[in-house]
Amino acid sequence: MCYSPTSITATVLNGGTPASAPRPVQRPAAWSVVALAVAIRARAQSDATVVGVLRRGDEFTVLTTAAGWRHVTTVDGVTGWAEAAQIRRDEHMRP
Repeated sequence: MCYSPTSITATVLNGGTPASAPRPVQRPAAWSVVALAVAIRARAQSDATVVGVLRRGDEFTVLTTAAGWRHVTTVDGVTGWAEAAQIRRDEHMRP
C-alpha cells in the first residue's frame, strides 16, 4: 500500500490521540517569551535537566504542546521543553 505525505499527516492529526498526548501546533505563528528567560528542559518535567535557555526576543519554533509544556527548537538547534505559561503566541505577528 502506498501512503502520501498528506494521508500520513491526516492520520496523525486525526487519529484520535488522547488529550494528554503531544499534539502538533496546527497553525504557524510567531511566539515570544513572557519572562526574561525560560529554561529549556530535556523532558516535559520541572526537574528535568536544563539543556538551554530562551530569552525574551529570541527566535524559536514551537513543535508541539503537551500538558502545560511546549516542545521548542531554537535557531541554534537546541531542542527541548519549556513551560507553556512562559511562552505565548503572538497572534498579530507573522512567522
